[in-house]
Amino acid sequence: MKYFNFYRESNDFTDILNDITLKKKILETITWLNYLRIGINDDDRIASYVTLKYGDEMRNNLTEDYSPIPNIDYIPVRR
Repeated sequence: MKYFNFYRESNDFTDILNDITLKKKILETITWLNYLRIGINDDDRIASYVTLKYGDEMRNNLTEDYSPIPNIDYIPVRR
């Protein structure tokens, strides 16, 4: 199963959930504040369709990257 995460400030995802092509393929739906997560079968055609049509609203990482940044958070020792 592939999962897709979407973010919208309006919190209105009816166009995604009512899409004729996706409606039959969505197996799992989770919503929370301004986010939607759908799970579909491992079908490359549907994954491509979702990416092309709704790619602007897709989010890959739901958490921020807290890894240290060189020369800002620390100074690397050069030898």
